[in-house]
This record gives sequence, structure tokens and C-alpha cells, in this order.
Amino acid sequence: MPTNQFFNLEAEKQNRIIQAAITEFAQNTYVNASTNRIVKACGISKGSLFKYFTDKEDLYFFLLDTVMWEMLRDIESDVENLSTELFQRIIDYSALEISWYIKNPDKGRLIMSAVTEKDEEICSRMAERYGARGENIYYELLADIEGKNLKIAKEKIAELLKWVLEGFNETFLKKADIKKESFEQLKENYIQELSNYIEILKTGFIERKE
Repeated sequence: MPTNQFFNLEAEKQNRIIQAAITEFAQNTYVNASTNRIVKACGISKGSLFKYFTDKEDLYFFLLDTVMWEMLRDIESDVENLSTELFQRIIDYSALEISWYIKNPDKGRLIMSAVTEKDEEICSRMAERYGARGENIYYELLADIEGKNLKIAKEKIAELLKWVLEGFNETFLKKADIKKESFEQLKENYIQELSNYIEILKTGFIERKE
């Protein structure tokens, strides 16, 4: 977490530091991001930066916390209007999240670069920090879905879908060029591929009417 010195700064200076850091981490992996470029972009000394944050990692996780909380807050009201059908809700939520990335490209790329981060130590710390929270959000999202025509309990399908989505997301992001592709194109490709997989899964989970 930032030190009190950071929170005592004027809002304009805080925002300048945050934006410069988001841009740097969004355009580079955690390992390749440079605090030298951050301080140059926001016009402060490196010594000042480390009076505000313990180290590079402290800054990185503060940014991720801030951006992910902002995204969840911004889309909260829209989540309430998503389809109550299990499979459609998965697609709708994915579209909603990427739509937020389109409106906030640097913040969206920060989140996506974190998902594709390869540094084992940072990945381990992200899993510790966000793993349980991510699962809670996922199961809350599916808490009020309809269970009609399902071959097995919706809770079990939700669990199986989580595993499938984790693998799908990892595979998709590995082949996507998040630095160059527009989020509009990423959204189109992601939703199309996800929908194709969902249609396959539905054949095994939904009772078909004769």
C-alpha cells in the first residue's frame, strides 16, 4: 500500500503518478516495466516515488487493486441486467468486461498484461492476492441463474465451466497481441470463440426437447 506521504499529495499529482505507472505497466510486463520511465513521465524523482511506495511491486499491486475495483464498481449496475440463462450470462459478462476495457484502454491492458504475466514469483503473489476474490465474484455472478433443462445441478456446471474458462482465457490471451490489437477486435474475436465453445458445452449440459 502507498505511504501516507502519497495520500497527502494533491489529487492532481497522485493521478499523474498513477496514470504514468498504469501506462508503463500496461505497455510492458511487470519485469520489463521501468520505474525510471515512470518517474520521467510524471515529473518526479525516483527517490520521491519510493517515498510513496515501498518498491516496484508495491506500486504494481496498488495499481491492480485500484483498477480492478474501479472496473467492478463501474459495471456493477449492468451486471444486474444480464441474462439469467447460465451460458448466456457467461457470454454477456465477458462482453461487458471487455466493453469496459474499450472505454479504459490503458487500464484494460494493465489487467490483461497481469493475466499473461510470466514471472513465477509475481504470478504466485497474484494468485494469493486475487484467487479467492476472483472465485467469489464468479460464483456470485452465477448465483441467481436459472436451472431449467439442465442435466446436472447448476452448481456443478458452474464449477466445470470455471475450469473451462480458465483454460480458454489463458489460451486466447497467449495468442492475442494485446499491445497492438484494438479492444474492439479482441472483443469480437473473444466473444466469437467463446460462443463457439459454449455451444459445444451446451450439448452436454442441457436437456433437449424432442
